[in-house]
Amino acid sequence: MRRPIQLVVRHALLAILGALALLGAAPAPHAAEAAADVTPTTLDLTPWRGRVVLVDFWASWCGPCRESFPWMDEMLRRYRDRGLEIVAVNLDEDRGAAERFLEGRGSGFHVVYDPDGRIAADYDIRSMPASVLFDRQGRPAFAHSGFRPADAAAYERDLVALLDGAVAGRAVLPRELVSESPTAGKVRAWERGVLARRDMALDCDPLDIAFDEHIHFSKEASSGGRGFGGGGCGCN
Repeated sequence: MRRPIQLVVRHALLAILGALALLGAAPAPHAAEAAADVTPTTLDLTPWRGRVVLVDFWASWCGPCRESFPWMDEMLRRYRDRGLEIVAVNLDEDRGAAERFLEGRGSGFHVVYDPDGRIAADYDIRSMPASVLFDRQGRPAFAHSGFRPADAAAYERDLVALLDGAVAGRAVLPRELVSESPTAGKVRAWERGVLARRDMALDCDPLDIAFDEHIHFSKEASSGGRGFGGGGCGCN
């Protein structure tokens, strides 16, 4: 016996609704995962308003960055309970290289990927690494160019001064990050990944370097080297 057309339509509608319900039950992607591949054009610090924020620009190929990360890890361990947050802006074109660098480092950092250098350009970054400290109202207060372990104590004093409210930020970005020379036509700091490789140096072979020094400092030499000791004139 054939079923009434209304019953057939009803069963079909129920089947469609059931399929839609199953699709809706699938877990949605985590918000952080969904936004992970989005390249921001500006850096939004409003989620951390009321806290002191250290924004650090870094890349996996940057030697001093390897020294700055342990220091930042230590600063976060000491001062997070007092209101410190660290935002690490990565400038690698290769996302995988950045993620390998982060293994075992910066576990408490907020990592932002900026492969096109849009945020770095907005901050007019001229060196790697570079960092900017923002006060609790989101105003830039201090800027540090490069990282030298000898300067770590001074960097920490700036950080503590902001945490204590002893100093306040300014309306514009501090210009300590900016050199006097124009950037037009130059390789920008975040574009130096290939140039930073050892094999891109003019003299990258240790044997070539040693041979060059040997020739230069030999009394019979007539070609210069990289030192100041003179050539083959016998005056060295």
